[in-house]
Amino acid sequence: MKDLERLSALDPARDRQPTAHELARAAANLDRIIAGPARVPRRVTGRWLAVGAAAVATGVAAAVIVPALLPNTADRATAGWTSAPSARTGDQVLPQARACGRQDVGGSTSTVRPEDVLLAEQRGIATLLILRKNGMIVECLSADGAAMASMSLREEGTIPPVPAGQVTLETMSSWGPGRGDDLWSNIVGLVAADVTAVELRLDSGRVIQASVRGGWWGAWWPGPEGGEIDHFVVIVHTAAGVTEHRPSTLE
Repeated sequence: MKDLERLSALDPARDRQPTAHELARAAANLDRIIAGPARVPRRVTGRWLAVGAAAVATGVAAAVIVPALLPNTADRATAGWTSAPSARTGDQVLPQARACGRQDVGGSTSTVRPEDVLLAEQRGIATLLILRKNGMIVECLSADGAAMASMSLREEGTIPPVPAGQVTLETMSSWGPGRGDDLWSNIVGLVAADVTAVELRLDSGRVIQASVRGGWWGAWWPGPEGGEIDHFVVIVHTAAGVTEHRPSTLE
């Protein structure tokens, strides 16, 4: 005990008390680690909402897995986030795509090829993928090899044509260990061939550039807006001009 007392005197933070916010966040993370992966039941149609480890989703056969994420990985993913993404090819994100393939959402598979990656973007250490596997289209978000979220979007044969100049909303979600700034959000949809860019303008004024490729568009960001109703605007760019939409108006 005397040795421990001597060592404790060398601790530079021995007199520091954690804030209420830090205690709540640590408790939430511990609860999630003990509970293991959170699973939301598969649904055939409709929209569902759950806040916390949360999601709002639309589409066919939606399913979500939100594993517990170590706080340092989550913090670094948030710290490295950028409002404009870096596009990635299937070859560049093949390790992340194969990790997504091994997950249960959409059925596990050991065969994932670069051409199965329909959309890939990088924001800091986080990679967002839209991937074709087992006849399904799935979304996977990961950071430093740790899965942040996965969701099945549609069966390949059920993807409808999108009218010129328009986008759809397939899924919108927020999840994380707490509330408010402790949450992360994402959004994914289909896009018409003539759409050149998609942006999000949050009610706070922050503008986020989405990725557009392979008939899909998507983005993720730190914040709770993906689990809330109409707290941002989707801005659609075409050669003919710009249109703005609240998420609730998108099919």
